[in-house]
Amino acid sequence: MARVFITGSADGLGQLAADALIAQGHKVVLHARNEKRGLEALDKVPGAETVVTADLSSVDETKRLASKVNALGPVRGSVKDFV
Repeated sequence: MARVFITGSADGLGQLAADALIAQGHKVVLHARNEKRGLEALDKVPGAETVVTADLSSVDETKRLASKVNALGPVRGSVKDFV
C-alpha cells in the first residue's frame, strides 16, 4: 500500500485519518509540532511508520520537515490537518 503523510496528526481529525489509513494497510507518517506531541502521537497511533516534528508556523522548520519526509521514500498521498 501507499505511504501517506498526515500533518497535525497528534490528535483529532488527523489522528482519526491515520487510524483509518493504517487499518486499510497504508504506511502512515505522522506529524506533530514538537517532540513531546510526537511521542504522544506514536502512543495513540501504534501502527504508524514514524513521526516527524516541526512547527509549521516557521518557514525554516517547514523546509526541514519536507526534507525529513522526502528522506523516508516515496509519499503517495498527504492529509493536511493543521490550522
